[in-house]
Amino acid sequence: MRDVIAIETRRLKLRPIAMSDAPRIARFCDDPGVGRMLAMTPLPYLEAAAEGWIMTLKARAPLERECVFAVERAGEGLIGVVGAHRGERDEVEIGYWFGRPYWGRGFGSEAVCAFVAQAQALGPLAAGHFVDNPASGRVLEKVGFAYTGETRRMFSMGRGESVDCLRMRYAGEGASARAAFSEALH
Repeated sequence: MRDVIAIETRRLKLRPIAMSDAPRIARFCDDPGVGRMLAMTPLPYLEAAAEGWIMTLKARAPLERECVFAVERAGEGLIGVVGAHRGERDEVEIGYWFGRPYWGRGFGSEAVCAFVAQAQALGPLAAGHFVDNPASGRVLEKVGFAYTGETRRMFSMGRGESVDCLRMRYAGEGASARAAFSEALH
């Protein structure tokens, strides 16, 4: 996916993260409804933290161990982030978040579906979500992920404690995944 400059869907563009995204990243991730659902996001989440994260992504880019895209809606700028990194057992771990104003409007399913269509070439895909974030599980199911039955404790910086995380793996393009992909591109 390193060669992929941008991915376009019907309503969204997935593009490389830029330093100019830092203010919106900070604003959205500082919302406890977002930050508490992420493992590596402290609260409060300041613009300086977003800038540091972006610089870290750029510094690690040559290692090709992770790929992160800004999710942009025309006329609004960044509305969320989707990405992947090499996880355990050589799986590719998918992650994403969206700002609260963009919840419940299908943007997550659209962006994750388009991203997965590219990322599946990297190897077996895995994902997870905290038990108190079932909406994230529904997004993953829509694009073809299935629960493994495994639950892991995962530390959440925004909560300052470990939380149960339900594990999922990409099961391929079932009927709902094909429908979501078709809708995302048209």
